[in-house]
Amino acid sequence: MNFLNSKYNILCKLCKSEKAIVEVPSQKIKLCKNCYNQFFENRVKKCIEKYKMFHPDNKIGIFLSGGKDSATLLAVLKKLYPNINIQGIYINLGIRYYSDITENTVKELCKKVNVPLYVYSLYEKEGYRIDDFIFTRFKHKICSACGAIKRYLFSKIAKELNLDVIATGHHLDDIVSTMLSLFFQGDFDSIIRLSPVLPPIYPGQVKKVKPLYTTPEKEILYYSLINELPVEKSTCPHKDYSSSEKYKKILDELEKENRQIKYQLLSVFSKKLIPLIKRTQKKEEILEIKKCIKCGEITSSPDQICSRCKRIELLNQITDKTLELSSEEFLDLIKSLEPDEWVIFDIRNKDEYEKRSFNNAKWISPEILDKSNRKIYKTFKPFKTKRIFIYGESEKLSYLLVLKLRKLGFRAFNIKHPEHLLQKNNFVSEK
Repeated sequence: MNFLNSKYNILCKLCKSEKAIVEVPSQKIKLCKNCYNQFFENRVKKCIEKYKMFHPDNKIGIFLSGGKDSATLLAVLKKLYPNINIQGIYINLGIRYYSDITENTVKELCKKVNVPLYVYSLYEKEGYRIDDFIFTRFKHKICSACGAIKRYLFSKIAKELNLDVIATGHHLDDIVSTMLSLFFQGDFDSIIRLSPVLPPIYPGQVKKVKPLYTTPEKEILYYSLINELPVEKSTCPHKDYSSSEKYKKILDELEKENRQIKYQLLSVFSKKLIPLIKRTQKKEEILEIKKCIKCGEITSSPDQICSRCKRIELLNQITDKTLELSSEEFLDLIKSLEPDEWVIFDIRNKDEYEKRSFNNAKWISPEILDKSNRKIYKTFKPFKTKRIFIYGESEKLSYLLVLKLRKLGFRAFNIKHPEHLLQKNNFVSEK
């Protein structure tokens, strides 16, 4: 908020009485807080009304990620439609050092905007974590596995809560960049899924809408900052750099020369390409409905087993999904190992390492996390055949390094509560 307040020394373009604090990038006008909020909210409302996204008697579910997009969507809908039944939903995916922290942020958000929150804990309900896919062939595509799980849960939870509509936080930049990515992949069927409204394709399914369809990402960021919405600042440790992210950067560069480029592309896709694709689709492709023989959800798979259930089958084949050990478990384990079968790394700051560290621990800079996968692999290659144990001042950072190493094929483990290792005992060396 501070950087917005001090940025300009002119009056608001609309009310001409309050100091401007933010510029609307798509319009090149500078506005005060109240005028910006009104401008932002009016555009969202126009989008909702234009596409007839929901009715006053609908129950609307918003799946909250902890990020600015879903947080802004929740706040705006509650403000625009205070009497509509809005339900916040958070799926705790069991991602260590991320999901629980994000859940707290979401709880704070829902309390602030006075919306009820339903929390679904994947680990408590189904006994696995998204982290567990690190042991499967999806270790390099965990976002793909996660997406299949979430799509299944969206449908399941919508039925449990008797939702009429699911509103998602997909914004203009998301839509256009994904459309371009899918276009160059030739995946035209998926482009249709980017329409502002997706009606149910079989009985019992919930309509999905995108109220931020015409709203640029940067302006969503400004809205969340101006209104001080609780937003989780850390990112998911499994986040992939997708092709759509690359197109976002390209579009941002093009926007410097043509600030309407994203709207122009959206218009071409939504008014020309999507209708053309729909006209050329075969009727049997549109009407054919299959249900997964395991969970009952819709699937296009010839064997009638949906992608979510196939991924769960992979997890069920893994007997040991250990990624973390307590200090006590680590000490017990190394008693059964030969000295040349394991190695331990300390990724604290070097001055802390030099004061005191676990016996024979090798120091490595926390900056290793900023290096490329090739550099990380090269650094740890001499220990490829060993079990690698890692501890640091921040368990979150040491765990992130473990995930990176696992994806590179190393048997790495994070040590929880490493301060217990650094108590005075026979294993600790003081330097």
